[in-house]
Amino acid sequence: MSVVSVIVPTYNRAETIRAAIASVKRQTFDDWELIVVDDGSTDATASMIEGSDPRLVLIRQANQGVNAARNAAMLRARGQYIAFLDSDDEWLPHHLELSVAFFRAHPGEDFLSGEFCEDGTPLGTDPFLHTALTHWYPPLAKLSGSRLLGLPPGTSDPYLKVFESVEEIGAWGRDILARTPYEGVRLYRGPVFEHMRFGFLFALQPTVITRRAREAVGLFDLRYRIGADYSYLADLCRRFRANFVSMPMAIKHEYASDGTRLNESHLSTGRTRFEFERDLLHQFEELFGRPGDAEIAALRRARQLVVARAALGQGNRPEALRYAGGAKHGLWWLVRFTPNPAVAHRIYLGLQRAGALARKFLQGPAAWGSVARRVFGRAPSA
Repeated sequence: MSVVSVIVPTYNRAETIRAAIASVKRQTFDDWELIVVDDGSTDATASMIEGSDPRLVLIRQANQGVNAARNAAMLRARGQYIAFLDSDDEWLPHHLELSVAFFRAHPGEDFLSGEFCEDGTPLGTDPFLHTALTHWYPPLAKLSGSRLLGLPPGTSDPYLKVFESVEEIGAWGRDILARTPYEGVRLYRGPVFEHMRFGFLFALQPTVITRRAREAVGLFDLRYRIGADYSYLADLCRRFRANFVSMPMAIKHEYASDGTRLNESHLSTGRTRFEFERDLLHQFEELFGRPGDAEIAALRRARQLVVARAALGQGNRPEALRYAGGAKHGLWWLVRFTPNPAVAHRIYLGLQRAGALARKFLQGPAAWGSVARRVFGRAPSA
């Protein structure tokens, strides 16, 4: 039985699946099984990988969505640890070795993650959690009046906005770390469930869990076809202390190896973005919904606005109206009083390009006409 079961769902990823699998094969720890679930691909995804490694198990199923694919792999997994990778992403070579070394040195721990970066340069670009804690989530905390992201006195380390302790990498990982280009790496630990109200703190791709955690949390929620990794990670954080290594462990790719766009767009940024953001909102409400909690109410309104923008960005006027109204936001006036969906969509894209002008519009309906004239040269009409 392999020590690590690697879970890879895939759907029409012929452009990237080989690179993802190659990144598993490059791991400096090689006692793994790789379970790839082809979720009804119509391209050459399955034929490109079938029989490529004796440790690879290929499961084919009719298209049911990424969460159903992950569940099928998890039910087949036999490893002591479960690791996640998407078929358009890659692992860095130290990922599994460092993760297994951590769990062996800390047998009472069940959950480890690391940074998820945008490319494969030595230091990576836009490390996810660091960027979230320095740019994305502080405005949300301010908006909602939350003190959850306050820094302890005397420190400027953004990770300590979430974690309660930090320590040097111990003997368990020092030699592994020395073989990488990364410096200043630390291990952060603590209960972080309440901080998940701001959004993702972790990505699945650099996350490894024990079988004990897998059995406690169960499978991905199939009510959500796209974004159930948010509630899954939140449930991990609710049940177990989070451990986080401040170094890149996985790489996110936006394009195929030849620089072209992927045939199937990313679930969170492509044509399914509205469904993704809507699912995140509903999971947030289930996880954190508390009647009378002003902070949660403010965060809910902010999330509703994100959903409304995603809907309008895809020309879905009814859903944009529904969620913008719930957020009590200026965007509602745009959708409500522009009955032609194409015009509303055009204005929205114009406001996106306008940057600061959009902020004036969002103050309310009185600014709408003047802003539209500055963006388009005239006030729009249906």
